[in-house]
Amino acid sequence: MKRWNMADEKKILVSLDRIEEGIAVLVTPGGHMWLLPAEYLPEDSGEGDVLDVILRRNPGETEKLARRVHDLQQRLLDRTRERNENKGQ
Repeated sequence: MKRWNMADEKKILVSLDRIEEGIAVLVTPGGHMWLLPAEYLPEDSGEGDVLDVILRRNPGETEKLARRVHDLQQRLLDRTRERNENKGQ
């Protein structure tokens, strides 16, 4: 199993510009605005706070999602084949 290290993640500082109608507006150092539900913020976060955003790949969840998508595609393909076979009868 692969061991975790800091190279596996990215940390970005953002500032909480404002919260409007339940949507938090975060601003990156480059001036990009990110919008996300305010409920995702740490408790007691307020305008002007600087927050750490950590982005980390999650291989286990990626694999689960890939399996679910594959299974759904297979079900759709099977359903399409069945319909095509029934049309020929």
